[in-house]
Amino acid sequence: MRQGRPYPPDKERRIRIKIELAQRDMTVSDLARALHIHQGNLSAIINGTRLSKKTEERIAAYFGMPRQELFPPRTKGELEAMRRAAAADKGRAA
Repeated sequence: MRQGRPYPPDKERRIRIKIELAQRDMTVSDLARALHIHQGNLSAIINGTRLSKKTEERIAAYFGMPRQELFPPRTKGELEAMRRAAAADKGRAA
């Protein structure tokens, strides 16, 4: 039942990271440089469309917080709801 990306965009985790970046007057590019990660890969992880426990742990450690606080685990039901929301958003944009 996977269509397109393996994971739907996760707006909540994106907002959490953006808040942490704003509090430090940083951009995603700044964080990518600090962690020595390609910006595109980091953006996909922040948006939730790519999962990497190792990188999520590095990001959380950089901000001095637990990984689960920035990147909450998602249930199958939550992922499906996010997929539906992303499809609806895409339909409205077309």
